[in-house]
Amino acid sequence: MRKKLGRILAWAVTLALLCYVFRSISFTQIITAFGSAAAWTVPALVLLVLGVYLGDCFAIWKTFGWFVARLSFREVLVVRGATYLLALVNYTVGQGAIVYFVNRSRGVPLLRGTAAVLLVMGTNILLLLVFASIGMLIAPDLPPALRRIVLGAYVALAAYLVLLVLRPRWLTSRPIFDVLFAAGVSGHLRALLVRIPHISILMVFSYTSLRAFGVQVPVSQAILYLPIVYFIAVLPIAVMGLGTTQVAMIYFLSSYVPGAAHDPAKAAAAITAATLGSQAVALAVQATLGAFCMRNQLARSLRQPASTA
Repeated sequence: MRKKLGRILAWAVTLALLCYVFRSISFTQIITAFGSAAAWTVPALVLLVLGVYLGDCFAIWKTFGWFVARLSFREVLVVRGATYLLALVNYTVGQGAIVYFVNRSRGVPLLRGTAAVLLVMGTNILLLLVFASIGMLIAPDLPPALRRIVLGAYVALAAYLVLLVLRPRWLTSRPIFDVLFAAGVSGHLRALLVRIPHISILMVFSYTSLRAFGVQVPVSQAILYLPIVYFIAVLPIAVMGLGTTQVAMIYFLSSYVPGAAHDPAKAAAAITAATLGSQAVALAVQATLGAFCMRNQLARSLRQPASTA
């Protein structure tokens, strides 16, 4: 019941934010913005989505190899690709597919595999937090609410680090925390470092989509603001970052659209088209990757948990 209520609230927030965005722009402006995109937009974004996929697979490959079980890079490519398609049906099933795979292929207990996935997801968010913090130090005029969110994240991180160092028995005795405590602080740092290529290519992807739609944001400002946008987007308050991404992008980057001062609606339309267009391309590529990978013999066993779920 609680999970169902959470999904309903996430969809409510998503729809409310999208309605807020579309109140200030017209359908005609969105169509015009899509029509003004550069001819190279789709091919470039497709290649960059593939780059993001490879960066993600590299981080998973190294993290699982260090703390759970050695997998070949080909296995990670196939299974991670398959999870894209499974996640479109059910997000939990998508995340759990790699846990199921290492359980079947390497005999890794399910709880240990789950802990490794938590480590991968946690280091992803932690890296965004680090990048966002750097951006906040450079840009002092950010919303107070964002600063409170980041501060709260650091409080939670401090408490987590204390637990890693102290290793309380009531936690170390639980199998699901085995990987996290075994990794320790140094292991978390290593997992953080191998995640950098993934986030870096993701930033290039977002920057390219903005430039393709006429948002002339300088590289320095993109490096400053994009991690903050990502950090907002991964907050579990909206579905797939829809709504939160658009609002954050418009807030931080609309001033870089030519003529934004005289026509704010045009600037909002350009950024909305860039974000929705790039998300659509990413979903299309990921779905295609997932369908291709699911035909591989390695991924066929993943269909069983998907149908069961």
